[in-house]
Amino acid sequence: MKRKVFKYSEKHSPPAPIIKVGIKTLRHGIYETELLIDTGFSGGILLPFTLYEKLGLTLAEVQDRYYGILPIGVPITLHTAQAKIAINDTVEFETYIHSHPLINKKLAGRQLINKLKILLNGPRKKLELRI
Repeated sequence: MKRKVFKYSEKHSPPAPIIKVGIKTLRHGIYETELLIDTGFSGGILLPFTLYEKLGLTLAEVQDRYYGILPIGVPITLHTAQAKIAINDTVEFETYIHSHPLINKKLAGRQLINKLKILLNGPRKKLELRI
């Protein structure tokens, strides 16, 4: 079994687990980005709307409606596209990517996380992906 190790992001306090993914798009080929692991988010990937538009995901939106609730309790309708992502150039998945103009975070939610075998090593500040 292969392993890929990602260091926790020190941009967060306390440091937080992240993974690096490549989002396959028509407009930019593969766009690499870091996603914060968030088990409280039930979707696949959440991106800031400016990035969602830049990647051309508005052209690949699905007809189904998805909804979110902002931290202040306000419900919103999400923009949602289906896309392929690659992790470490070896693991490839299809997942939903969600966004809204009021969102500015990059998250990996349970829909994506549940497809992966992940070990969080908090004391060492490392996330180990087992492939």
